Amino acid sequence: MIDLVSLTLTAGHGGAGKVSFRREKYVPKGGPDGGRGGDGGNVVIVGSERFNTLKHYAGKTELKASDGGQGQRRKKSGKQGEDLVLEVPVGTVVWLEAENEISARRREKYDIEHILTRGEVDIKQYSLQRPTDPIPVRPTPPLQPLAQRVQLVEIREPGQRAVLCQGGFGGQGNVAFKSSTNTTPFQAEYGTFGEQQRVTLELKLLADIGLIGYPNAGKSTLLSKLTRAHPKTADYPFTTIEPNLGVLNLPDGGDLVLADIPGLIEGASEGKGLGFDFLRHIENSRELLFVLFLEESVVSDEALSDQQKAEQVWQQYQHLRREMKEYQADPPAGRAAMLDKPSLVSLNKTDLYSAELTKAIVGRFSQEKTTLYPFSAITGEGLEKLKNQLSVSI
Repeated sequence: MIDLVSLTLTAGHGGAGKVSFRREKYVPKGGPDGGRGGDGGNVVIVGSERFNTLKHYAGKTELKASDGGQGQRRKKSGKQGEDLVLEVPVGTVVWLEAENEISARRREKYDIEHILTRGEVDIKQYSLQRPTDPIPVRPTPPLQPLAQRVQLVEIREPGQRAVLCQGGFGGQGNVAFKSSTNTTPFQAEYGTFGEQQRVTLELKLLADIGLIGYPNAGKSTLLSKLTRAHPKTADYPFTTIEPNLGVLNLPDGGDLVLADIPGLIEGASEGKGLGFDFLRHIENSRELLFVLFLEESVVSDEALSDQQKAEQVWQQYQHLRREMKEYQADPPAGRAAMLDKPSLVSLNKTDLYSAELTKAIVGRFSQEKTTLYPFSAITGEGLEKLKNQLSVSI
């Protein structure tokens, strides 16, 4: 499940400086007193725990921060524009699709964390014949599509903030241009344009617990038993192509979001099967639940001892961990490696195993100081204990 929203974002434009002159009783020919324009508001994105989806932006196409006010007489500055704050769930990625030249200058020269100062922007002047004349109109810079979209930022934790579109700077009023050779300046500065971008917000699958296992491990059936989700289930590989979500209600009134992630095969870290998609979804789960099992043909193979069958389950667990490790050998800065996430290990389909075989498998994991939680998603045996352990671990 990936939530996508396309938005055109515009920061506030800076207010123009004022051309005016002091006119008071007994001061008929006062000097310039035009104030500076206010700065435009920024468009800021921030990670929030209030939302789990991007639905609050559904139906919206354009969002804009407020402009700075124009400078005023008596050297008064214009009102500062208010920031537009976009609250998004953790796991939201911002892709840049198009931008105006103002945005391109900052992005190409600096990174998104850099906030420009007045000295780093080009501020244009305008002149009037009379103080009462209107300010000359300028063309607004258009949006220019990118040849290839660019990732601007990924929101990875609550409270993380980034300025997507920086507001324009207010222009200086004519009082700033007074000099010994220009005692009645009729020029002032335009405010600079705010940055504008067309972006796509992409919410990656984010779950409290991701169910990890090979195809046919019974993850979808487990999800349907623990939650009210109704994922597609069948006895063939890759029944789950896209992740399914379900909500596990807890006794204390809280809940946990469980994700049935598409089945992994050996070689996924090289892109085989549903490889990279599978592993990217794991990255965005807070905790992992490994769902292990034995194929029915292995269970009924009399040539194998219970210990040999138990060893196959252990090796299955090791293969899963190996694929995860190889995919994320060098985890992104600020993000824990997948294998460092808290995890539980479970054994499904115990309704097919003898009591002796289940005991042998649990014993094999105990040798490695790993607790194994056996259950049957079909009969429900062991599910309550597993559910309790999931609520305690989170």
